[in-house]
Amino acid sequence: MGFHFKEFFFEKGIGETGTMALQRMTKTGVREAASVQTDVAVLRCAGEMGNLELAQIGEELFRLSRRGHQKVVLDLSRVEHLDYRSLGALSAQARLLRSMGGDLKLCGLSPYLAAIFRAAGLEEAFETYAEAEDAKRAFLSSFFCLRH
Repeated sequence: MGFHFKEFFFEKGIGETGTMALQRMTKTGVREAASVQTDVAVLRCAGEMGNLELAQIGEELFRLSRRGHQKVVLDLSRVEHLDYRSLGALSAQARLLRSMGGDLKLCGLSPYLAAIFRAAGLEEAFETYAEAEDAKRAFLSSFFCLRH
């Protein structure tokens, strides 16, 4: 059975506007609010991903980073199989994004896909989340912690 790549698209921001209001309680009980411009790209994939498809993901990550999108979520919730031999290149793309102040976070890993990342020795190379929204919020949380 060959590999096929079914779906690949870009989603910017959280919600329609790409902004999110954050509130936090200070030690004195005063609420602080911040409106944060989110700029998180979500790449949603489906089907089986072999070397060609993972190379396409790498190319898209590079294009996104050149356009100023260094915060990326890779949604693998509809991926049935990954070729472990190409995951090293994905890890290298994540390191590149981190060097630019961003990151590559994964979401939607089935136990099977998580086992492939473990077998490739890359389970610690990526932050993983159940849902894309959780991964996007993690970017905001780190931004908010750095600012305050």
